[in-house]
Amino acid sequence: MPVILPFFALALLVTFWQQRFPDWRRSVLLAALSWGVLITATTETVSLFHGLSVAGLLPTWVMIDALLIGAIFRQRRSDKPAEKITLRQLPPGLMLMLAGVIVIVAVLGFVAIYAAPNNWDSMTYHLGRVVHWIQNRSVAHYPTGIIRQLYPGPWSSFAIAQLQILSGNDYFANLVQWLSFVGSLVGVSLIAQQLGADLRGQVLTVVVCATIPMGILQGSTTQSDHVVGFWLVCLAFCVLQAIQTKFESHWMAVAGVSLGLALLSKGTAYLYAFPFCLWLVFAGFWRLRWRLWRPLAIFGAIALALNLAHYGRNWQVFGSVLGESGQGLEANGPRILLSNIVRNLALHLSTPVRSINLITIRLVEGLHTLIGVSASDPRTTAPPGQNFDIHSLINHEDLAGNPLHLLLFFAATLAFLLVGRHLRQRQRYFLAVYGLAVVAGFLLFCGLIIWSPWRSRLHLPLFVLATPFMGVVLADMIGRRFANAIAAILLCASLIWVGFSENRPLFVNSQIVETRQVVNIFNRSRTEQYFFSKPELQADYSEAAAFIQAQTCSNIGLKLSGNAWEYPLWVMLDNQAKPALRIEHVEVNNASAMKVETQGDRRFLPCAIVADDAEASDQSEIVAFQSTYQRQLQAGALSIFINQAISSQQS
Repeated sequence: MPVILPFFALALLVTFWQQRFPDWRRSVLLAALSWGVLITATTETVSLFHGLSVAGLLPTWVMIDALLIGAIFRQRRSDKPAEKITLRQLPPGLMLMLAGVIVIVAVLGFVAIYAAPNNWDSMTYHLGRVVHWIQNRSVAHYPTGIIRQLYPGPWSSFAIAQLQILSGNDYFANLVQWLSFVGSLVGVSLIAQQLGADLRGQVLTVVVCATIPMGILQGSTTQSDHVVGFWLVCLAFCVLQAIQTKFESHWMAVAGVSLGLALLSKGTAYLYAFPFCLWLVFAGFWRLRWRLWRPLAIFGAIALALNLAHYGRNWQVFGSVLGESGQGLEANGPRILLSNIVRNLALHLSTPVRSINLITIRLVEGLHTLIGVSASDPRTTAPPGQNFDIHSLINHEDLAGNPLHLLLFFAATLAFLLVGRHLRQRQRYFLAVYGLAVVAGFLLFCGLIIWSPWRSRLHLPLFVLATPFMGVVLADMIGRRFANAIAAILLCASLIWVGFSENRPLFVNSQIVETRQVVNIFNRSRTEQYFFSKPELQADYSEAAAFIQAQTCSNIGLKLSGNAWEYPLWVMLDNQAKPALRIEHVEVNNASAMKVETQGDRRFLPCAIVADDAEASDQSEIVAFQSTYQRQLQAGALSIFINQAISSQQS
C-alpha cells in the first residue's frame, strides 16, 4: 500500500539520526522535524505542477526512501555507543507508570485508525480543504463559502492530504495528531532532562503529559492543537539546547525549523512561541553580543522559508499573510486582561455537574462586578450574543478542561517559589525562565484573543509545554510517596477520557444518559461515526447524497454557509461511484471569490447546487450562471436545486 512510504521515510529518518546522535530521543525529534520539512516541501513542490496525486506523490516518496536508505548505508556511524532503553533497570514504580502511559498511547492509536474523523471543525474545514486540494491536485487557494478552509496554518492538512491520497481513504487521517501526541511525550522528557530532572523526573513528566484530558481527546482527531504543541515542544527543546551549547549554529537552524513548522500549523504558535524566541534572543545577545546576528538570521530565514508559500497565497487573496481570523479583542486594558485570564482559567474548572459549574460561573461574574466589566462583554466574547458559560461536557475535544493539571501547575509553582532556593543556581534559573515563558504565552493569548466557550482546546500546547516544569518539581521538591500518588491519580483519572470520549467512545458517551443508548465506535458503522456529534444530520445528508447520485449530473455546486458540514457530503457521494464527479463552491461572496476566474477548469458549470443557507431553503428556485435551478429536494437544512438542461448535457 503506497501510504506506507511516508511512514517508512519517518522510520528511516530515525535510523539516520540515530547514527549521528546516540540519544534515541534526540533522534526521534530530529527525524520528526525532518519529516515535517519533507511533507511541506513535497506538498508545495508537486502542487506547483498540479501533481498532488498518487502519480505525483508515489515516485516522490519512493525516491526519498531510496535516498535515505543510501544515506544510512554511506553514513559513518557515531563512535559513541547508542543509548539503549533498558526498562528492567527502572524501579517497579516507574515501570508501572510507563506501562500506564503505553496503554494510553496504544489505545489512542487504535482509536485513531478505527474511528472515523468526526470533529466539527474537521467536518467543516480541516478535511473540507483536504478533499478540495485532492480534487484540484494543488494546495492553491480556491473559491469557497467556508473561508476557514483557506487561511489557517495548513501543515497538518498537508500531511493528512498526502496520507489520504496514498491510501485512498481517511483511515490514517487521525494519525497525524496521534503521532504528535507520541512525539510530545518524547520531547517533554528531554526538556525535563535539560531542566535538571533525573530519570524519575523525566518519567513523571511523561505521565503528566500523557494524562492531559484535552490531549487524550485530541490525540485521535484531525485537529491541529497537538501538532502545533509538538512543534513548540521541539522549539523549546532547541532553545534550551542552543543556550546550553553556547549557540551552536546547527541548533539554531533546528530551532528555525521547529518555529517554521509551528507557525505553519496554527496561529496560536505566534503567541506561544514568542516568549521562547525572546528568551533565545536575550540569552544570545548576553553571550554573543552583535555576533548573534548570523545564527539569528539562520533561525529566522528557515522559519520564514517554510511559511513563504502559504504567506503568498494568503496575501494574494486577503492582503495579509495571516488571512482573516477575526479572533482579536475589540477592547484592551488591565481590566480586560484580568477578565480574559479569569474566564480562560475557569474553562478548566468544568465538571459534569451543572450545579457545580453554576457556582463557578457566579463566582466569575461576581469578580467581574468588582472590576467593573461584564463577563459577557460583547467586545471580548465570541460568537456574537454568547454569554459567559462553562459547559458540562467534560469528555468532548472542543470543550474539555484540564482541572487536575491546572491545579498541579499552580501547586508546582508554589512549591518552586517556597523551596526552589535549595536547587542549584543554574537549574533554578532555567526552571524559572522556562515557567515564565509558558505563563507569558498564556498572558499573550488572554491579552489578544477574544474569549469563547471553546477556547480550552487552544490551551493544549501550553499544558504540554508546562509538563516538564511540573515533572521536575514533582521529582525534586515533593515527597516521593506524594508524587507517586499524584501520578497514580492522573493515570486512573485518564480512563475517563480514554474510554468515554464523546465522539470516539470505546464504551459509551453521553447518549447513555440522554437517550439510554449504548453508543460506541464498535456498534456504529463508519458512516454513522462521522455524525456522532450531530446525529440528526445523518438522515438529511444520506437523503441528499442518494438523490444526487441518482441524477445524470457530474458537476455539483455548493452554496454553503461558513460553518456548514461539507466533508460528509464528499464521503457519502463517493467519487468512486462516479469518477467524473466534480464538486466546487459557487456564488461565493467573500474574499476568495477572486479565485473563481483563475481556479481550475473555467468551464465548470454545475447541473446541481447543494445549498444550506436560509435564503435558499425558502426559495423554489435560484438563478446562477445565467440559468435557473429548480429546487427538487428539501432534506432538513439542505436544499438541492437542479438545472435539467445542463444535467442533460453532462449525461
